[in-house]
Amino acid sequence: MLYHETAKEGNRNMVRINVTAPVLTEQIRKRLLESKSPEYIFVKNLSRIQMQFEVDTEEDGEVIVRKTKRLIRSMKYGNIIMFRVLIDGQFFENGKVYTPEDREYLATRPAK
Repeated sequence: MLYHETAKEGNRNMVRINVTAPVLTEQIRKRLLESKSPEYIFVKNLSRIQMQFEVDTEEDGEVIVRKTKRLIRSMKYGNIIMFRVLIDGQFFENGKVYTPEDREYLATRPAK
């Protein structure tokens, strides 16, 4: 499972990605840290199975999520890891991601 947040700084994005994987955790961390495009910076372990990384990039957060998936799936047994992506509080599986301007946006927000 991947989760990401994006913070804009000029024309650059600081994308924070949480990767949750109950298996291959150390191998995934090593693979992401070896990547040069995009370059991942390990932030911390959020739990035994969840890691947090940052990527300083000009690309959109969704592009970084796709690249992260591709990197993980390129590993041996990487294809067996299932992903569910959370974008701005919305579960996303290749459908529309609503923005605050869309009336459906509030319906997709987590309850407060």
